[in-house]
Amino acid sequence: MKEQIFCQFLVVCILLWSSQIQGNRCDDSGIEALRACGDSIDKKLPSPPKPLEGCCTAVRIIGMKCVCEVINKEIESSIDMQKLVNVAAACGRPLAPRSHCGSKS
Repeated sequence: MKEQIFCQFLVVCILLWSSQIQGNRCDDSGIEALRACGDSIDKKLPSPPKPLEGCCTAVRIIGMKCVCEVINKEIESSIDMQKLVNVAAACGRPLAPRSHCGSKS
């Protein structure tokens, strides 16, 4: 468990560092946030009771706007958009009313 938390912390630190170097490019950051939330948004897996802290940290740092900007048909084929909406809300970054994120409005 401690190793998992450390790995998640390391991922977040790398995200912060790389976003500073690259000028906050949403494409790279959004993909990393989706990876951090994989267990919570995968179509094939049951939804956990709540997202992992590493997932929420990535969503809070990167923001849903960047996450939503990278979602295309290929990515959407492996993630459950309703789960993603639920994760965003659970992490304190709900989608704005009438916004679009992949096929979800």
